[in-house]
Amino acid sequence: MNTAPVKTGVAKPTGRRYASVSELLHKEKVSKGVRAEVSALNAQTVVVRQLASLRAHAGMSQTELAKKIGCTQSRISKIEASKDEDITLSVIRDYVQATESQLGLFCGKPVSHVEAVKNHALSIRRHLESLADIAQKHDELDPHIQGFFGEAFFNILNILAECQSQLPKGRDDFEMRLTSVG
Repeated sequence: MNTAPVKTGVAKPTGRRYASVSELLHKEKVSKGVRAEVSALNAQTVVVRQLASLRAHAGMSQTELAKKIGCTQSRISKIEASKDEDITLSVIRDYVQATESQLGLFCGKPVSHVEAVKNHALSIRRHLESLADIAQKHDELDPHIQGFFGEAFFNILNILAECQSQLPKGRDDFEMRLTSVG
């Protein structure tokens, strides 16, 4: 009779801590097949994980969220264990309203970094124009908005300078040649 231990496929705890699932998969040398399955599951649960994150950041348990939304804790558990294709817009609305937060939802091909910066710049412009309109209509707010504009101007220039300093150094010479030619 063979008395060798039977492998059950259950992993034993290692006592190690990892910052992310990807770090665990890498450091524990998990097979490519399992990593591909985890990657596929992550791709299918982007919105679901964001909803669970909204709840967690609001400091709410599933039970507390369920009470605010008007459903059961098991319903919240089912939502947070589902795939994105099972989520409705009303579920997203309920989470956002109950957690008093926001959630941006983008569909389609990912935007490039350049497109994203342009979109943000246009959005910033719209908000600044709205603030300028408010300052025109409310004299008491004008000095505060003027101060904000100065602070925003300074911060945006600092961000641009910091990011430009991260460019490869060879570009400075190229830029200097361009400015001296023009």
